[in-house]
Amino acid sequence: MIKVTDVAYARFRAPDLDKMEGFLKDFGLERSARTDNALYMRACGTSHHVHITELGEPAFVGMAFHAASEDDLHNLSGFAATASPKEIKEPGGGKRVQVTDPDGFLVEVVYGIEELEPITVRNSFRPNSGTAYERKGVFVRLEKGPIQCLRLGHVVIGVSNFKKSNDFYKSHFGFLDSDICYEGDENNIVLAFNRVNRGKDFVDHHTLLTAPTGKPELGHIAFEVEDINAIHLGHEHLQSKGYEHSWGVGRHILGAQIFDYWFDPYGNRVEHWTDGDLLNEDSPTGVHPYGARFSTQWGVTESSRR
Repeated sequence: MIKVTDVAYARFRAPDLDKMEGFLKDFGLERSARTDNALYMRACGTSHHVHITELGEPAFVGMAFHAASEDDLHNLSGFAATASPKEIKEPGGGKRVQVTDPDGFLVEVVYGIEELEPITVRNSFRPNSGTAYERKGVFVRLEKGPIQCLRLGHVVIGVSNFKKSNDFYKSHFGFLDSDICYEGDENNIVLAFNRVNRGKDFVDHHTLLTAPTGKPELGHIAFEVEDINAIHLGHEHLQSKGYEHSWGVGRHILGAQIFDYWFDPYGNRVEHWTDGDLLNEDSPTGVHPYGARFSTQWGVTESSRR
């Protein structure tokens, strides 16, 4: 087993790269590279790309995670009885090991991909709350238009056999349970919010969620944005462009993120989120009935989710 450090990117296929790029720019990503057969989009962080679209029939192909070292790629290769690490012959370079999860999704573990200069974040203002004043002498003046995605935060997949998938991801990549949901008996675990294990360092509440949908499918991919201003500016911009909305704005209970979900032109659900919980190796695992999985603390309820 190795311990991956974060999600790297998600990989899709689509028949029209121009159409996908147009949506992703409106959603808050920027092009980092494009070939005749693939589109690579970045966020504001240093990652070369966080979203790949290959030319082809619409599909979610899989996801990639960062390894802590090249040695981990070799360790995973031996543990998973798969091919040795290979050079990535795509923009950004690096090395990777590729495995297939129990439902056939491609899982890549990568190391050494080129990093880019970060992009300056716009519309960033410290908040003033009723008990803590952090912005003094500065006026909030927000620029409308596409917001900026800071990074890819997590991937949610539907699986045909939860136990088999949960065992696969835990045993290969070292994920920890942040919250788990059960049906009936508390020992009948059917859903898990998985976070990476970086020891005492605090990390996102979840990097991967595996949900018992009875078939392999994408739930959504989620991008962190600056704050609640970005959530609402992004909502208004995407709405003005006529894109299809899915769910939001609201605040989850499990993970606590403020969220807003949309569909890309090929039916893939994508999320803007901000202000989620951060946990480390000492954080306890929450145990909840299955009905609590997508409950909200405020805002639009799950019943309106599309």
